[in-house]
Amino acid sequence: MFSHRLSYFFASLLGIYSFLNIYFLDGDRLYAARLDALPLFALILALTLSVWLINGWVQQGISERFEKVHPLIVQFLASLVLVLVLSMVSSEVSGWILGGPFSFSFQNFLLTAAFSSRINLFLNCLNAIYYFSEKLKEKAVESEKLKTLNSEARYESVNSQLNPHFFFNNLSAISVLIHQDVKLADQYLQKLSEIYRYILKNRSSELVSLQEEMAFLEKYLELLSIRFEDSLKFSLQIKKECLDTMIPPAVLQLLVENVVKHNYFTRKEPLEVKVFCEGWTLKIFNKKQPKKAVEVSTGIGLQNISDRYRFLHHEIRILDESDYFQVELPLIDDKKDIASRGRAFSPS
Repeated sequence: MFSHRLSYFFASLLGIYSFLNIYFLDGDRLYAARLDALPLFALILALTLSVWLINGWVQQGISERFEKVHPLIVQFLASLVLVLVLSMVSSEVSGWILGGPFSFSFQNFLLTAAFSSRINLFLNCLNAIYYFSEKLKEKAVESEKLKTLNSEARYESVNSQLNPHFFFNNLSAISVLIHQDVKLADQYLQKLSEIYRYILKNRSSELVSLQEEMAFLEKYLELLSIRFEDSLKFSLQIKKECLDTMIPPAVLQLLVENVVKHNYFTRKEPLEVKVFCEGWTLKIFNKKQPKKAVEVSTGIGLQNISDRYRFLHHEIRILDESDYFQVELPLIDDKKDIASRGRAFSPS
């Protein structure tokens, strides 16, 4: 508080108030006799500024040396001793200048010390309020940083689950293709490398454009076409105005993979998956053809997507009906939504 850029202004206001209080209300006396207005004003202003300077010096030069003692206690005790010294010096100097009843005496010293000590107590109370106010602000900022870092860490943890799940699924597919068609297996591997490069590129990204995500999805569908040929059919109906919106990376791949995992499909009974947008919602729809025996779920799929959207302060909608399954994903406006979330914080 004592190093504030307006510190002398505040101290002067306090001095003026103290003078008015003594002079007009007779609220205090510095000496056994009454002083004229001008010397009284000069003396009170000098004492007030001196007490302020003493506290500023203690705060900068002494408090930091006592690490085991609370700085406010050091501040008050050290300033109290120095204010008593100031009162004695003030009584001597005023007696030398004014003489007569204003000469140094124990009574004049006590009256000056009482005034200076009250000013000192008042300033230390204000300083304590200022000190705890600043500490509260620091704790609030620190708490917000920890929340943000925790949220980022959790988001990264959820996001990183995608890579091994996707990778190992396709390794098993390559293993099968190698025994059936080496050239096709090589083609599959090349496409897989392009897809995996996309996942690595956007690993730490919260959002990508829907246009970029659709390009990635089309490459993934090419892999599925190699594996399942005409058993799977895809309908992609994305309006042009939707392509500039944002979406978490690789969520469409996860949803399509989820469809493949839980449904059977053959050339005679192909499974059609529709991806289309309506307003600010992207919908992934498929009729149910449930497998009799479904792979053991790892719990990553839909929960992963739901968690990633929750970190972005959005919610997905899942319609699990008797004859169809549909997931609705909010399309995100990167300018409005990111600004409102305030997730652009970069820890220092």
